[in-house]
Amino acid sequence: MKIYRFILPLFLFFTLTSSLVLTGCGSDHDHGPTPVGIVLSAGGTDLAIQEGTTITYPTGAADAIEIQTEETVSPVTVTFLMEDGERFTPDVNDGYSLRFSASNSSVISVVHPLTNQWTFSLEGVQAGESAVNFQLWHVGHSDFESRDFTIRVVTPATQ
Repeated sequence: MKIYRFILPLFLFFTLTSSLVLTGCGSDHDHGPTPVGIVLSAGGTDLAIQEGTTITYPTGAADAIEIQTEETVSPVTVTFLMEDGERFTPDVNDGYSLRFSASNSSVISVVHPLTNQWTFSLEGVQAGESAVNFQLWHVGHSDFESRDFTIRVVTPATQ
């Protein structure tokens, strides 16, 4: 009888510990590709690319995504880059989501629709600049955070 009082708590302890270790999602999780970059594109054209820590703006200004006041660019599609340069879109059914933050909401409006996790619209509110960064979230933590992308809003030239 004494041996059961010793073995039963020990057995329960190891069972509980094993189940916590096997079901936990730690910082060294292995649940999908780990991005090393991000691409923002609209209408099949790349607007900005972050590879590692370097951001390039292939169209328009060399140092920003440039839009005009009252102009809306939509949809802007977000894809992520793997180490080999391959682009991928995470699966929302695996718990992935996109978050963003803009430094100056008086210059730009960023609208992220609920219907498509990997797109957003960008509207120029007034002339100026704002920085926007993006995070790839998975199960309550960020798997990737972009550098700040510069968005410049300009007043259209009059005819």
